[in-house]
Amino acid sequence: MSLRALLAIAFFLLSAVVLIVSGGLQIAYNYQTQRNVVFNQQQLIAQEAATAVKDFIEDKFSVLETAVKLGNIADVPAEEQERILGNALGFQPSFRQLALFDANSQLVSQSSRLVQARSDVFASQIVEQVFTEARQTERYISPVTIDSESSEPLVIIAVPIYSRLGDFEGLLAAELNLKFMWDLVDQLEVGETGYAYVVNEQGDLLAFADTARVLKGENLVHLPEVSHFVEGEIEPDHDPELSLGINGETTAQAFVALGSPDWAVFTEIPAAEAFQPVTQSTIVSAVVVLVAALLSGVVGVSIARRLVRPLLELTETAVQIAEGNINLEASAKGNLEVNQLSTAFNNMTARLRDSIDSLEQRVADRTRALEISGKVSRQLSNILDQNELVRAVVEQVKDSFDYYHAHIYLFDDADQNLLMAGGTGEAGQQMLANKHQIPAGKGLVGRAGQTGQAVLVPDTDQAQGWLPNPLLPDTKAEIAVPIMSGDKVWGVLDVQHNVTNGLSQADVDLLESIANQMAVALRNANMFAEAQKQAKREALVNDINQKILSTKDVQEAMQVAVREIGHALDASQTMVRFMPVDSEKRFGDTKPLHLEQGQG
Repeated sequence: MSLRALLAIAFFLLSAVVLIVSGGLQIAYNYQTQRNVVFNQQQLIAQEAATAVKDFIEDKFSVLETAVKLGNIADVPAEEQERILGNALGFQPSFRQLALFDANSQLVSQSSRLVQARSDVFASQIVEQVFTEARQTERYISPVTIDSESSEPLVIIAVPIYSRLGDFEGLLAAELNLKFMWDLVDQLEVGETGYAYVVNEQGDLLAFADTARVLKGENLVHLPEVSHFVEGEIEPDHDPELSLGINGETTAQAFVALGSPDWAVFTEIPAAEAFQPVTQSTIVSAVVVLVAALLSGVVGVSIARRLVRPLLELTETAVQIAEGNINLEASAKGNLEVNQLSTAFNNMTARLRDSIDSLEQRVADRTRALEISGKVSRQLSNILDQNELVRAVVEQVKDSFDYYHAHIYLFDDADQNLLMAGGTGEAGQQMLANKHQIPAGKGLVGRAGQTGQAVLVPDTDQAQGWLPNPLLPDTKAEIAVPIMSGDKVWGVLDVQHNVTNGLSQADVDLLESIANQMAVALRNANMFAEAQKQAKREALVNDINQKILSTKDVQEAMQVAVREIGHALDASQTMVRFMPVDSEKRFGDTKPLHLEQGQG
């Protein structure tokens, strides 16, 4: 992918991400705000609806209380009592029947829209179920009952009658048809598609737009909000949330408990209507994000072209340099960063040219070093004398690689000390004359001899454990390479330079190659010396045997043996003892019987 396309995509994605994140946060904020607004509105609507329902009940109680207090219904004649009850029944269509009782629960007067039999049942019901409880409170409202014939919800409301002195004089009761409350609930406006309904403390539906469900006495305790009310929650004390509504759809709900009667008014708005503003704002935000992202892409392409033009020119220059035109230079134009890049690139190509030149020189030096190493190797293979071998190596190494000094140490027979075996210059001759030696493990040479590992010190001033030599005061760098064949360390090849950092790992590699070749040469020289010594020993033994065999008697043979062995061993005195053969005597207890002595 080209840089131009990459930058354009980057601009587009960056803008899109920023816009999406900001739009998402805005949508989330709008959603939460709208959610709170919806539920607050729902609560206000529920309170208004509850007030309307409560006013409906309050109005009915007011009719009864007006008849009791202003009409003095307990003190007027019977005809007046009947007139008052008839007027109340006529002005309040929701009253099915009214009944007036004295303090002894005797029916005093009654007015009804029903047949006499139904009125008698109403009067007896008040005496049996209402009278005792109603006389103990200022207002009484019974639980909701469903009429067996009309299936309409009914309640009985009653107010006690007291004299001016506070004595109980009777009770005025009314049977209230709640279907008149249906129209009231149906007229409540809850949004555009919302609705309200009323339930009692058991969760039974008392008022709803769908009257058929009310007439069936449907119980709504399975709805979450209704369940909260039935469980004793007077007003919502939990976080508002969307839940299942009365019509089986997800809605935003609220309720208000009336207190007296023990009912609650619920309001619901479908979620689609409640959160319609959020949906609209989400769509608008998405469109804005898309348009802004497209605009950012166009702007990104324009900016990318402007930014990459000098980079493309620099790329072309780099391609030509890669093809071999290393003398080409990049033009420094564009913004500050591109100018800096062009300048750095030109500096890099200049260093590249210098590196190529120096690399060619280093390759030539390396080739020369390998040639010298091979030459040294060929010379070592023809030398079988150890001393000559050591001298040849130190001289060849110093001269070939232009080192400050070179010398070789060999282990003594006990492998405890490294003895100076050869060195270059006057310093080397002086150390040889002084029989210079270094204990194993001490200094660079001792460490290389003990560990079998090469030791490189590019700067002797910074090295720990370096041992200065007063005969070599100009040493600035040093390498000690073990001379090894297999696991045996014969000694150490040590070179020194009078230039700080004048020795490197490349020198270590070359010197290790020479040291390995020298180890082979030393082993060959030792093997050759041992072979010569063995041949000389065998020739000497053979010569002594021949001389002994040429004698005529034992005495002469012993004299020849003593003389020749003394010469061979360079002994100052040689003796032969004769011992008798006695099986009962131990060898250590024998004593010489005769002694012949000779000198060689």
